[in-house]
Amino acid sequence: MTDIIFSFDTEDFTSSRSADGILYEANLFREEGVKGCFCVVGLLAKHLKKWGREDVIEALSHHEIGTHTYGHTLHPMINEYTDIDDFYKAQDRLIEEEALGIEYIKNTLGVDRVWAACPPGNQKSYVAMYGYHKMGIPIYADTFCDTEQGTGSYYCNIFHANYTFAIEWFLRDATEEQIKEKLNELAKRERAVIYTHPNMIIKEDFWDAINYHKENLVPFGQWIEPKDLPKEVTDTVLKNMRTLVRMIKKDPRFRIITYSQLASELEGDGERIVKKEHIKELYEALKESIFPVQDPMSLSLADMILACRDFLTGKEEHICGDVYGFLSKPYEIEGELTLTKEEIISACSQIKEGEFLPEKIKVGDKYIGPTDWLLGTMEVILGADTVTVTPKPQLPSLDCMPEVRDSDFKGTWQHSDSFEDKYLSDRLRYQSYTMRFRSSSQRIKG
Repeated sequence: MTDIIFSFDTEDFTSSRSADGILYEANLFREEGVKGCFCVVGLLAKHLKKWGREDVIEALSHHEIGTHTYGHTLHPMINEYTDIDDFYKAQDRLIEEEALGIEYIKNTLGVDRVWAACPPGNQKSYVAMYGYHKMGIPIYADTFCDTEQGTGSYYCNIFHANYTFAIEWFLRDATEEQIKEKLNELAKRERAVIYTHPNMIIKEDFWDAINYHKENLVPFGQWIEPKDLPKEVTDTVLKNMRTLVRMIKKDPRFRIITYSQLASELEGDGERIVKKEHIKELYEALKESIFPVQDPMSLSLADMILACRDFLTGKEEHICGDVYGFLSKPYEIEGELTLTKEEIISACSQIKEGEFLPEKIKVGDKYIGPTDWLLGTMEVILGADTVTVTPKPQLPSLDCMPEVRDSDFKGTWQHSDSFEDKYLSDRLRYQSYTMRFRSSSQRIKG
């Protein structure tokens, strides 16, 4: 069965007229008995109250609420201000700004929690992923960090669910037969997030393409408003949207859920506890492929390296928690090295919980990479007095996540011309040590 989530990028803080799209879609889904998640821009929540749009606020009260960031395309955007060397400085700014946006959402909409963080465009900053998790948000939506089958993944400690299918343009002229064909495609997935931008059933163009393309083109509050769509286009989209919802409700291949339901199911997976007895199985899996495992439980490479450190320092089990990847490219040895058990154990102090992992580990008078050390520790735990490490890639394959593997943000979407992507794309890949997949999902191969 395919899980369906309806997600709404609720974003246009420049036009009260655009907010009619929110009203129409929120009421339509309520009438059909379906709860969606409206991911609201903080500044839009603030303006809904300023505009006196109590009708929209009331309509949203029947749905789940997420955040679509504080200011969407207001520059500097998240990618722009988090593309700096100092992760902690970037995260502090992100949390401060995003907390203000969430405060606007909570105050306007009367909710006590937001269930998903949905970045606009391709704002896939690793800083934001860690930051939203730290803020207690369980789901990161519209992401690069999901498989093509929609199995979802944990990446930078937060669970990722990618957007699958945008409906506002499709529904402008879709026939019932075309809707059925699309549902047949979605039924092949484990999860599908169907998304829409409510403003785009009202307006001909995106508000930010006119006001925020590459820079803040107009003074705040003096925005240019896109032209309205003809009423018959809006009516057709809403009619077809109702047809789509009804077809999904009747189809036994689908289960409609929300982000909060997904989060509840994730919590039900329970605590992950690694014991020494698991090491042999984990070692055999890593010899086959340097990749996260799903048996005997869902574990990232970072989970395993922390567990091995604990076992070598006398602990009998490791309780998995937050993990971190690397801030620069992990070191790769150039030739074969032989290391003693004592040298491997002495390096444990370099692996610290709650911190980014070291890219280079000193073992005796030699340096090795983190994956070299991980495999070496496993051999020591299994009884070896010496271990031999050979040159190998230190990061897992990202072929299952091609957008992460190939990410290059510079010159894309609404980024300013001065944006360099000096750190973000590479560091997103360097966090692959935190990647893991649910044990109950289909097996993912590296």
